Amino acid sequence: MFARTDTDELKGKYVEELKKGSDKLKSKLEKAAGRYEKVSSKLTEWAGCLEEAQSETARALTSAKEAQDTFQALVGTTDLDSDAAKKAEKDLVATKRAELERARTTFENAKKRNNRAVEDYGNDARRIADKIRDIIDDAVEDGFWSWFSNLIERNLKAIKIVLEIAGWVATILAAVALVIMIAALFMVPGAGWLAAMAIMMKIGTAIAIASTVTHVAMAATGNGGWGDVVFDVVGLLTMGMGTVAGRGIKKGADAVRQASVKAGRQQAKDVKMTQAYKDKMSKFEADKAAAPNKRVRDGIQKQQDAYKKSQKPKGAAQDLPNPSPKEILKAGGDRDLAANLKYAQNEAVKRAGDPATNAAARSASRNGTLAFGTFVGGTLIDWTDKTIAPSDVVEEKPKVGPYGDLKDWTPINTGMSDYVP
Repeated sequence: MFARTDTDELKGKYVEELKKGSDKLKSKLEKAAGRYEKVSSKLTEWAGCLEEAQSETARALTSAKEAQDTFQALVGTTDLDSDAAKKAEKDLVATKRAELERARTTFENAKKRNNRAVEDYGNDARRIADKIRDIIDDAVEDGFWSWFSNLIERNLKAIKIVLEIAGWVATILAAVALVIMIAALFMVPGAGWLAAMAIMMKIGTAIAIASTVTHVAMAATGNGGWGDVVFDVVGLLTMGMGTVAGRGIKKGADAVRQASVKAGRQQAKDVKMTQAYKDKMSKFEADKAAAPNKRVRDGIQKQQDAYKKSQKPKGAAQDLPNPSPKEILKAGGDRDLAANLKYAQNEAVKRAGDPATNAAARSASRNGTLAFGTFVGGTLIDWTDKTIAPSDVVEEKPKVGPYGDLKDWTPINTGMSDYVP
């Protein structure tokens, strides 16, 4: 019904905006046209019902007037319930009385016909009015989704500016947190710095979630591109994977601790079962039995105790080791995760050959690799986006056109609607 504006010949920096505006206007005009066409058809139907009611009541009125003329001619009045009419009716001959009765029946039928026509018209009018109300409560202006879409559209420039500023705030907070991580490579940061870093990361996560929700609303209402949504979702998934990886490292370290304790106990039992250990213990006992006095015997006992201690496997470490700068980076810049990862690796070396300890350590290492990957990947994605994406705040900012087009990508006929066709 509405022809699309040929934008192929338009030149200049506002072509795409004009194109988008034209598409939105075309869609709204088509919906408005659909509304008015449907309302028009219902009004035509209503007019037909009104015409039919007028015609029917006119016929009833004609019949009633003819009956009243007969009343007037036979009894001298149109009010058959009056005393004069009743007295005159008694004086009528049989044929005239029958004629009066036929007129009375005609009059009553005319009244019923008129009432039925009025009632039918009222029912039709209410039915058609309800349908018209349903039609006009569509996506042009009246539905909640339309109100929401128009609200976003009217404030779109401000929303985009707020989103961009919030995105830069999140990036700056992430950069400050990264500086703290880098400082942690060379020194142990204080509790205040670590708490500040944690708060920064939480604020950044909250901004990312709010940005994703807003971009989804913009894209769904046709006021934004789904490319922005995809970028936000990738960012959230990166954060999520980093969190999962951190939990995996700590869980792996706990599993290593348990496996190491169990393996150490088994190693202690195995040492005591070796022939060399038994022979050594037998010799100590024989030497103590042959000792000439208590002083010599006590000296042999000390040698025996020292030997037992030397043969006892090392127990599982109780404290986390201090990670190196390289190890912190490999754990995604988190000193605590790096310490857990190093603990798992140290225990695996200590229990060389124990399957359970080695398996738990490998699980922790895999999560460490994931943590590092998400840390690097998330940072690179965010900084790349900030570098090459167009800006709604600083229009002269350098950008890569195709990347901006990708973020603004919107499928044909996208967006939700509360329009009832």
